[in-house]
Amino acid sequence: YQNHMSKSLKKSRIDSETNLTPRQRNLLFAVVKEYCEFGNTVSSQDLKAKYNFDISPATIRNEFINLRKLNYLYQPFTNASSQPTEKAFKLFINQLVAGVQITSKQQHELRRQITELESRQESMQKEISKLLALETDSVSFAFNDQTESYTGLKHLMGEPKSDEASQILDFLENLDQHKQLFLEHNQGTPKNKSGITTIFSGENPILPLGNGYAIVATETMLNNQKTVFGIITQPHIIGRKKTLQIINAITEILNGKI
Repeated sequence: YQNHMSKSLKKSRIDSETNLTPRQRNLLFAVVKEYCEFGNTVSSQDLKAKYNFDISPATIRNEFINLRKLNYLYQPFTNASSQPTEKAFKLFINQLVAGVQITSKQQHELRRQITELESRQESMQKEISKLLALETDSVSFAFNDQTESYTGLKHLMGEPKSDEASQILDFLENLDQHKQLFLEHNQGTPKNKSGITTIFSGENPILPLGNGYAIVATETMLNNQKTVFGIITQPHIIGRKKTLQIINAITEILNGKI
């Protein structure tokens, strides 16, 4: 995170893509990072202390007002702490995707698990999908031209957004119908060097996801066949560094890059 902050400080006064100043961008990333890791927001005073911002809490609060006007933060109710919007999650996640790396220990463990799966070729796609759901606490799916599968539905249980959950279930149950549309949509979607792409419900005219959810998907070669693995979850879970590390590692292991 500190590296992202130092890089953004070297940018121009206003980021042409986001209309954010470097200070606003750094404050926003700190808020999103806290929300992704701990599920809540922090006060301006705690934010200043934890991230060593060289501005006053009052200035931070003023910047929060500006970020709300730009639709990067919102208040659920009057006097509530500012929370990240989908627009903020998207900016943060895209920044993470661009530079995510996996530790040697994680790499070794994942390669061991995938090597074990290779001895059961007939169920490898489904088993990797299960591994992805388990490691990311999300609903996961996998498909190629002939087959499709999904798992991790327990992660939708107890969700307060029942209408959105039913939309996701409908998407998964009709995965065979949606996968070609997904691949076509995926062609024009920015990816990182490993082929990871993110699609948010708010920008998604094709895939029938519920509001407040997003897809992270990756293209790999499995048994000499192009296969897509992905997860459907809420943006703050995608924003956890571990989630993107797992997806990135599975992609690189299957594509023989590590």
